[in-house]
Amino acid sequence: MKKKEERRYGLLKGILIMILIAFVLTWIIPTGGYTSTGYTEIGMTRLGLYDIAYTIYYALSFGIDKIVVLIAIALFYGVLTRTSAYDRIVSGIAKKLNKKLAVVLFSTIIAILTSLLTQTFVVLIFIPFIISILNRMKLDKITILATTFGAVLVGLMGATYGTDGISMFNYYLGFTTASPDSLPYSIPPALLVRAGILVIGLILFNFFTLTHISKQDEKNEDALIFDEQVDSERELKTKNRIPIIIIGVILLILVVLGFVNWNDNFGIEVFDDFHELITEDIKIGDDFYIFKNLLGTGLTAFGSWNNITISAVLLLFTFILALCYRFKVSDFVEASISSLKKIIVPSLCIVGAYMLMIVVYQSTYVATIVSKLLTITESFNIATMSLSALILNIFHTDLGFTGWVMGAFLPVEYVDYMNPVYTIFTSLYGFVQFFIPTSMILGIGLVSLKVKYSEWLKYIWKFLLGMLICLLIIFILMSIL
Repeated sequence: MKKKEERRYGLLKGILIMILIAFVLTWIIPTGGYTSTGYTEIGMTRLGLYDIAYTIYYALSFGIDKIVVLIAIALFYGVLTRTSAYDRIVSGIAKKLNKKLAVVLFSTIIAILTSLLTQTFVVLIFIPFIISILNRMKLDKITILATTFGAVLVGLMGATYGTDGISMFNYYLGFTTASPDSLPYSIPPALLVRAGILVIGLILFNFFTLTHISKQDEKNEDALIFDEQVDSERELKTKNRIPIIIIGVILLILVVLGFVNWNDNFGIEVFDDFHELITEDIKIGDDFYIFKNLLGTGLTAFGSWNNITISAVLLLFTFILALCYRFKVSDFVEASISSLKKIIVPSLCIVGAYMLMIVVYQSTYVATIVSKLLTITESFNIATMSLSALILNIFHTDLGFTGWVMGAFLPVEYVDYMNPVYTIFTSLYGFVQFFIPTSMILGIGLVSLKVKYSEWLKYIWKFLLGMLICLLIIFILMSIL
């Protein structure tokens, strides 16, 4: 029992330690800030007891959309896993796939989706399904963690058009992925480089994963998140696979349509025009807008969906599945409660990660640390810039916050080096998510699959070392070419 608790709560201890360190540093390092003219020291901003409550409050406000997504996913799989149809689908796929092929296929799909989609957490919708397949293939927990949550981190490291953090980073730096003034759209060199980082990361990551598989035996502990036993009474009336297949296909289509920024990235305006048509032009009389009133005023066009939008869709599909499989109210409530219990600790990981960010938001001493590093040399330097990006990304849960701290300064001071600078910050943001305790994606994966943080570090360090060498070579080439 003690060992299981250590696996489940050990990571939370690491998060609390990082938050404590961040609080202590507010008493040691002066606060500073960057403008277009450079760094200015403000003085000490020490945080006290009152600030702990303030930090928790704002951490909840920042993380609530991600927690809502976890709730929607939990409810969705709470119904799915109590049907024999889901088990038949998962088992059927598992029997047809080779282990190593499945690992490479799933990790590649997950990484590419993460790299392209505007919201990272939306990819988590499909991960419990993939985990169920890999679990039935008798793969060990580390392999399953790497293939799913680890692949998300590879996609973050090689982010191209996607991720919410990069969009805010772009905003503060005044950077766009493609020029909106010309068609066809020109692809910036840094974007091609980041696509290359994605490919290199996938190759290296899968190499270590497949090597790990070769060393494992068949006796592996089950890695289950939402899987439940289907009782005999429910088994017969829930064996029809068609509702799940239809909803699964529709859900995948909606995710791709809703979370690829078609207009800004590719100049595709048809989804914005279609949204305007059904919300503004189709009406009865002068002011009764049929679809706008039916769907709600908060629904945006494809390409600009957010976590709350997809959560509403998931909840709708959950109720449809419950009706299709004739769930009793008591069965539905029981499945919901059982599933929601499993996201309590993952939700705490999200809140803890944002608590760290709020601490360094209240006392921006990290800018002071970075200012010392960047002034070691008079001009652009790969080593100091990379180290600065590492430190900022370790303390800043969200890459957008790094943009807020540094955005006014970087494009002015390093105007001739913005391609390498941009690539350094975005790729190293994904890189640090592989090992810091406050990595939300990693934290959710570790506590859900009950893998010890130390076990993960023991597994991933070789990949991190190899990837760091590759990244440094890429940064150097970008700065001299």
